[in-house]
Amino acid sequence: MKKIVLISLLFLSSCSENPEIEDPNIEFNRDMMNFNLAVDENILKPVSDVYKEGTSDTFRESVGNFLSNFKEPYYMLNYILAGDPEQAINSLFRFVTNTVFGALGFADIGNYVGLEKRETSYKETLTTLGVDTGNYLVLPIFGPSSTRDAFGEVASWFCDPVSYIIGFPYMFGKAILTTINDRAENSEMLDRNISESMDIYSVAKSLYFQKYGKKSKNDDEEENIMDEEFSDETENSAVTDHSLKENVQK
Repeated sequence: MKKIVLISLLFLSSCSENPEIEDPNIEFNRDMMNFNLAVDENILKPVSDVYKEGTSDTFRESVGNFLSNFKEPYYMLNYILAGDPEQAINSLFRFVTNTVFGALGFADIGNYVGLEKRETSYKETLTTLGVDTGNYLVLPIFGPSSTRDAFGEVASWFCDPVSYIIGFPYMFGKAILTTINDRAENSEMLDRNISESMDIYSVAKSLYFQKYGKKSKNDDEEENIMDEEFSDETENSAVTDHSLKENVQK
């Protein structure tokens, strides 16, 4: 998680459309965006709301750790292809540490011993290698993509080493559970961004090219800083929302 289209909407409030981005498939893309939002509203959101109400924060965090742990071999493969042996070794050590000492990853022991989690994907690998993004393309369910990444999307399903060990039913089950768990964990922010955004399509497109457009390896450091700033902003927003609720109750 894969994190489906709506997880990328976490960043929508801080983005604006870049008019220079070519979009020859705009009519199809907007239809797919509307379809994805309808799927979220009628299926994903109701299911994730029930899941959230029936589980604790600790349970969902543990599930997230477990699912993330079994992505580490996939991360490792992408880091190898991107020519980053240091991060590849880090992913390998995280997988071994969390699998052996963290109950298959339900506990993120690696983080406590200095093995920081660094997620990546085939999209970032192709971006690092300088492969041209191509035209913007919104895929059903998977969301913002491109003509380059649409082909890679299929390949990524068959490039997860764990899938060949456990079996491909695991791959589909993992994708479904990851989507529901991610939606539940980010429900308040997602709902707020969807309701407040003037044009979700435009800002999602802008975000996609900011993150996956052609860039150099040095740009990763700047992206990590932006992610940290967003995390801080998210935390502050949550604190503010909590304070407002307390004041209302008083």
